[in-house]
Amino acid sequence: MKQIIKLLFIIISFSLLSFRVAAEDLWLKDIPIKQLKNLYNQIGYDGVKGYLMLDTHQYPRIFLKNFPKDFSSITDEAERNVLFIKIVTPLALKLNEDLMNERKIILNIQKQFNKNNILSKSDISTLETVAKKYDLFTRLQGADRYKHQITELLNRVDRIPPSIIITAAAIETNWGTSRVVKEGNSLYKILEWHTNKGLKPIGENTDDSYRIKTYPDIYSSIQDYALKINSHRSFALLRNFRREIRELNNNLSGSMIAPYVYGSSNLKNYAGLFDYTLSYYEFLEIDKSTLTDKMIDNSILKKLKPYVTKM
Repeated sequence: MKQIIKLLFIIISFSLLSFRVAAEDLWLKDIPIKQLKNLYNQIGYDGVKGYLMLDTHQYPRIFLKNFPKDFSSITDEAERNVLFIKIVTPLALKLNEDLMNERKIILNIQKQFNKNNILSKSDISTLETVAKKYDLFTRLQGADRYKHQITELLNRVDRIPPSIIITAAAIETNWGTSRVVKEGNSLYKILEWHTNKGLKPIGENTDDSYRIKTYPDIYSSIQDYALKINSHRSFALLRNFRREIRELNNNLSGSMIAPYVYGSSNLKNYAGLFDYTLSYYEFLEIDKSTLTDKMIDNSILKKLKPYVTKM
C-alpha cells in the first residue's frame, strides 16, 4: 500500500512539474513605473547593468502593451534607459519566437511539397496568405508557383536579432520619451503616405502628404518594423546576407546586419549613433538570449490584476 501511495505521489508531482513548464505570457497595460519596478524586483529581473541576464540569458515573459504614462517623469537618464531596455527586450525576443513559429509552418509545407510537388488546399491557402503578408508576388502557376513561394518565404520569414530591434527603437524614440510613443505607440516612425490617419509630423517640413503610423500597442509597432525588414525591397540585401549566414550554420548577430539598416532612418549620423548604442549597451548579449518558461508566483499576479490584459 505504501508503495502504491508513493508511486501516486511521484506521478502527481511529475504532472505538476510538467504543468509548470509551459509558462503563460503576461501582458500588462497602463502599469505605473512604481508597480513595474516592484514587479521586476520581485522576479529578479535585473542582471548586469540592470538588464543583461548574463547568468542564464533568459528574460521574463512580461510584455507591456504601452509604456507607463509616467515614463517621462524619470529624470535620471541612465535609469530611464535601463527601464526602456527592460521593457523592449522581452518583446523583441517574443517577436523572434513568433517569426520562428511562422517559419516552421513554411518548412512543414516545404516538406509536404518535396514529396511529390503537390500541396493540399489548406497548405495552398496558408502559402497564399503568408505570401500576401510578406508582399510576395509571382505570376507563376501550379507547382512552379508553390516552389517559388516556399523558397522566397523562407528567405523572408526569419529571425531578426533583438539587438537591432532594441537599438533602432531607442534611437528613433529618444529612449521612449518622444511624442510618437506617447500618442501612437510608435517605436520606429514608420510613415504612411497620402492619408489623414496617424500622427502629423511636427517641425519637420511643410509636406502634408504623410503621417507617422500609429498602433494599438508597442508590440504591433515592433511587428510592423520586422515586417518591413522581412518584406520591403530596400532590405533585400539584408535578407540575402541572412540566408547565407543560415546556410553556413552560423549564428546571426546584430553587428552582422547593422550596416544593412543604416539607410532606414532620416536621422543625422544614424550609422554612427546605431553602432555606438549597439556597442555601449552590449545588446549583442541579448542576441544570445531567450524567454524563460519560469512561472510567476500567484501572489505577485494578484497584485497586478488591475493591469493584466490580453495580447
